[in-house]
Amino acid sequence: MMKDKKVLAGVAVLLLAAFWFYIKPHYLAAKPPPVYTEEQLSAAPKPTVQLEERVLNLKAPATAPNYVKLVLALQFTDPKHSYLGLKGEALTAKNLAFTGEIKPELPRVWDAVTTILASKTVEQVSAAEGRDQLKAQIVAAINKDLHELQVDTVYFVTFITQ
Repeated sequence: MMKDKKVLAGVAVLLLAAFWFYIKPHYLAAKPPPVYTEEQLSAAPKPTVQLEERVLNLKAPATAPNYVKLVLALQFTDPKHSYLGLKGEALTAKNLAFTGEIKPELPRVWDAVTTILASKTVEQVSAAEGRDQLKAQIVAAINKDLHELQVDTVYFVTFITQ
């Protein structure tokens, strides 16, 4: 009877030692979160949605209307860095899923874009610095309306005035 207790105690000590020195560090230890450099984070892709082509009115007299034909791409912030390391088809698939998520917000996005463009003349948006100011105004207006998602950059894929 005494011998059985010693054997059981020896087995228990062996199991405890195996757990403490092998299983715990290899399988149960919490791994530190990955650390990324600023360069890696800034070079990482971000959620991007390309909006459909639209023709919008610019500010002009009724007798001589001006229009802008544009295609916008909106690049959103990625605070959780979920796009880090994505390339090719994986990136395309993730952006497609993101487009589906943002679809209910698109009327508010287009309303902000339309409101801003309707206040601009063709001269104001024809120069490069005018388009840069326009991009900044579009980002600010969209971000004011969207609360959880934030636009980082606006790209003009197509921008034609008439």
